[in-house]
Amino acid sequence: MDERKVRRREIFGFMMFDFANSSYTTIIITAVFNAYFVRVVVNQANRGELLWAVTLSISYFLVMVFGPVLGAAADYSQTKKRYLFITYLLCVVFTAMLFFVKPGCIIPAMIFVVLSNIGYSAGENFVSSFLPDIADEKQMGKISGYAWSFGYIGGLLSLAICLILITYFKAGGDTHLSVRLTNLVTALFFGVAAIPTFMWVRERDVERTPDNQVSFFKIAFNRLGATYRKIGEFKELVKFLFSFLLFNSGIMVVISFAAIFAQKELGFTPGMTVLLIIIVNITASVGAFLFGFLDDTVGAKNTVMVTLIIWIATVVTAFFVHSRQLFWIVANLAGIAMGSSQSSARALIGLFSPRSKSAEFFGFWGFAGKFSSILGILSFGIMSYLFSSNRVAILSTIFYFVSGFVLLLFVNEKRGRRAAVEYHDD
Repeated sequence: MDERKVRRREIFGFMMFDFANSSYTTIIITAVFNAYFVRVVVNQANRGELLWAVTLSISYFLVMVFGPVLGAAADYSQTKKRYLFITYLLCVVFTAMLFFVKPGCIIPAMIFVVLSNIGYSAGENFVSSFLPDIADEKQMGKISGYAWSFGYIGGLLSLAICLILITYFKAGGDTHLSVRLTNLVTALFFGVAAIPTFMWVRERDVERTPDNQVSFFKIAFNRLGATYRKIGEFKELVKFLFSFLLFNSGIMVVISFAAIFAQKELGFTPGMTVLLIIIVNITASVGAFLFGFLDDTVGAKNTVMVTLIIWIATVVTAFFVHSRQLFWIVANLAGIAMGSSQSSARALIGLFSPRSKSAEFFGFWGFAGKFSSILGILSFGIMSYLFSSNRVAILSTIFYFVSGFVLLLFVNEKRGRRAAVEYHDD
């Protein structure tokens, strides 16, 4: 990284994409539309959770398959920003289309969520691949933490807007119009707030023009093959990706089903659920911000291990909690762990990634993340369906956090950092 080329506004532009896209994951995946899909669009006992899990899993599977290939193509062509813009448009357009989803419109709802979530998830990979461009080893955790923290502020602001809309907007006979309008709010928020990213975050190298004889995608597969042949140089990255795959499975369960758990097990109303998520966003923002400093002090690996201990305590406590008051404490404990664990994991991937392969390696990060989403969400849906209990399903996630923690013990952070610095393309 050439520090002379990095300006504060570029770091701010990087942070703004986290700020913008958090509106999608907060409103659509976590707080509002997921509950609307289960309780209103489907409205069949336990079937809604399973269909929601299937919907998300389809989108994650597609990103998992194509993420590394697109990342390798973006690295070679040096057009990461263009790929980011395409995925951004995909998410914004199909999030807006969710406004037209009414009770019983199961198939359109699933299609729109699949397409919008592909855009969101692939875009998350591409924007993260800029992290090694704008941060050195001494600041990687801090800047990732700043951005992740800022992301929760974006989620908080969009959620506050939606809370006001749901609470105070009345539309005569259409009792669900206010909830459907939150999809338009989310699309507009994401669309406008991400503009600084495309204004100020820059490609570091000159774009390569296409070769008429060889496509970028063929070159991308060749680059993936070269990475596979040299996989021995990135053993620490591989071990961490497996650890991340496991513990992120548990995180994705909490993100995707926390609102449903609160409403079905503890009787939270939609308004109470949105308020809960707002408070959790605050604690998650604080966690990401503070643990970002811890990253650069004790190391990203050690920071992730601390967060996993918090996660284990959280899911065990959630199983036994039956009062709304105690659940507020549990939810905020999850918020602290959520922001810090994901931010620290992204920083560690950045530290393990050579700059010439940043989009490709963050594509692998996306592969692991999306595979973990499929694994975690489907396992929750199946457990909930088989036992007719969200409590049993949430407790089962302890397996993912414990196994991820154990595998993380074998990751050598110093060796992984050194491999990234010493790597050179042939």
